[in-house]
Amino acid sequence: MATLAGLSMGGGAPAGDGAPGGATRGVVTGKYFNFNPLPPPPDILGNPLVVANLPTHKAPKETWRSRWQRRLARFHIGKQSAQVKRRWKMQDTISSVIASVSPSATLLGERGGSEKRPASSVPVIVVRHPYHLRHVFEMILQTPDELAAERRFLELLMGRVLRKYGEQLTQIRGSAFSFENEAREYFFAGFKLERQIKKYTSPDERFAALQAIYVNYFHGRNYYLYALLRREKLAPDNKLFMLNSRAVYFMARIGWNGELLDKPNPRSLPSREDIFFLVQRDKTVLTRYRSDQDFQRQVKAVLEAFPA
Repeated sequence: MATLAGLSMGGGAPAGDGAPGGATRGVVTGKYFNFNPLPPPPDILGNPLVVANLPTHKAPKETWRSRWQRRLARFHIGKQSAQVKRRWKMQDTISSVIASVSPSATLLGERGGSEKRPASSVPVIVVRHPYHLRHVFEMILQTPDELAAERRFLELLMGRVLRKYGEQLTQIRGSAFSFENEAREYFFAGFKLERQIKKYTSPDERFAALQAIYVNYFHGRNYYLYALLRREKLAPDNKLFMLNSRAVYFMARIGWNGELLDKPNPRSLPSREDIFFLVQRDKTVLTRYRSDQDFQRQVKAVLEAFPA
């Protein structure tokens, strides 16, 4: 968990050589708030993740017409709709994920330059943590219903990746690994720091406290999403959905300069569709929603709090 002592205060850089007239050049001072923290070091695998037996046979097939349009598009011939371009992007992303975690691609990466790697039209990513595929998770959340087939397969693919990653961490730690447990710990750690934020009067201490809260909430959000896509069997009484909603609301109150705003910035909030995506995939929320009217009102209030 992120703590105040474990975070850098981000002090100013040392001044450069003096310029004529007593001025300095190339001097940048101040603190920089990190809105995209790196994954926790203990959770990063030592070797690239390898996933065998990927369900490639279930991938949506590209038609000959689509392949022909792609060839023409390379020469800027013809016009393609936004939906067609988005489908191509998703198909390329699927190919990239498969190429990045397949045994053959990983083996070639370990050989280094001893053998010439075959040319590929999609990027191959070294995956040691799900964070390294964060663009894929963002794509899943942002995909419209018109491309539901591609989205379903991408979810299936990432579920396999997350399952294998969890198995690897279980072997390393010697105990069962659960994204649910990790997310809960990060949310509670951030909430504990949030309750103490008024105690910090020094600007430096307050900045470090907000950064620590943000880091914990950032990892909590990610691990909650990973738990859903991995289809973990969550505890019936878990509160991850509400904790996640509270976390993203607080994170949106942190300005670009690391100051806490009175209200969240609407541009920093996820859309209502993104939150509804979590509701649809959290079976514990759906089960309780059907039987608890008070909980129904809470979920509806949460959804209405986010921009449509």
